[in-house]
Amino acid sequence: MEVSGRRSARRIASSIAVAAFAVLASGHVGSPDTWFEGDAGPYPVRIVVRSPGVVPGLSDVTIRVMGEGVRRVTAVPVQAGAEKDAVPPPDVATPVPGDPELYSVQLWLMAVGAYSINVRVEGTRGAGMASVPVTAIATRRLEMQRPLGITLIGIGLFLIVGLLTLVGAGVRESVLPPGEAPDPKRTNRARGAMAGTGIFVAVLLFGGWTWWQSEDAGFSRLLNWTFASQATVTQIGADRVLNLAITDSVWLMRNDEAWLRRNRRSTLSPLIPDHGKLMHMFVVREDKQAFAHLHPVPHDSSAFMVTLPPLPAGNYRVYGDIVRENGITHTLVSDVDIPPPGVASMTEQSGGAAPDPDDAWWVSGALGNRFDQSAIRLSDGSTMSWVHSKDQLIANEEADLQFTVRAPDGNAASLEPYMGMMSHAMIARADDSVFVHLHPTGS
Repeated sequence: MEVSGRRSARRIASSIAVAAFAVLASGHVGSPDTWFEGDAGPYPVRIVVRSPGVVPGLSDVTIRVMGEGVRRVTAVPVQAGAEKDAVPPPDVATPVPGDPELYSVQLWLMAVGAYSINVRVEGTRGAGMASVPVTAIATRRLEMQRPLGITLIGIGLFLIVGLLTLVGAGVRESVLPPGEAPDPKRTNRARGAMAGTGIFVAVLLFGGWTWWQSEDAGFSRLLNWTFASQATVTQIGADRVLNLAITDSVWLMRNDEAWLRRNRRSTLSPLIPDHGKLMHMFVVREDKQAFAHLHPVPHDSSAFMVTLPPLPAGNYRVYGDIVRENGITHTLVSDVDIPPPGVASMTEQSGGAAPDPDDAWWVSGALGNRFDQSAIRLSDGSTMSWVHSKDQLIANEEADLQFTVRAPDGNAASLEPYMGMMSHAMIARADDSVFVHLHPTGS
């Protein structure tokens, strides 16, 4: 995990940690689920929305309400843009046996896109509601169970044989007087009708199989839908400007209706800001000894640009987080070689994009810090520590990431929000094949 440095000591602490003493940052690595911790009116709540994995699908929602006096907990999924009369009635969450604070309910997410899970708590302290934003998107492909497949094949064969039998009997005997046997000519005609029907059914089955293979291939592509992108660095005066361009034809042709129809694609919704930025970019050096959290601005409809802070030269991995209007997120990934910095100040622009005041960066060795330390010193003398809750992180198991920030005198540091959150954490696997951007109140 990388952490970032900033111009202001207080904002440094805000950008890289949430905790002081008992305040904890929770991140759930690699999970498609949504985690929320906040208040539903007078009731502190912790809400977990388990992704159904497929859409339509049932999402498991668990709600922990801290405190006593709770009489009723309900939840309802509201799709973005839905008319008021189209919102379903809320489902009542049932208490989980053995835990008086925990409630559970299953909710149907019927379409791909953005939802709000509205949780309402009623009790002796009144009523309150918390809204949890959730994006419904397929994340897995369900395989056909063998017993079910064998059963369906058996039913299909039974229906086909029954259809052929009905066609043969209809042609051979439907107009014969009772008790009269069909002659060879009528029998041959019935066999020909059965053969023709068999060929027709075979063509239908082949067409259905071809259509299904095409739909399945398209669905499989969407499961891991990433836009192809390319990062480059240009020198503008003494400044190094990083450009990240979306080169994927799906994005470049998103407004060409003829191309979309020809390639069976739907129009892509435009980008919207996330925490006030159209893109959150993370730049990580190959040896993990330098890191930056930047916020590029659009150069045109498919490219973003940002002036680089004083990062050392080297090969870097670039991640660009963007959010579309329907709530679906994408991460652009590319590699780039960053040349040595120039001699001019980063605030002296020569045609490049001005640095964003919320840009943050970290370089190993600054203030005596090393990449492998669990505690680092910030520029004002404060320290940030990673509190290890486990000896190791285990794949596919939830883990809490906990950090504390202390002022130079050892007391709890005074933190302030950084782009609406008390912290931002970026986690990447050593081989850069896994990346996630987390926040303490849920992701």
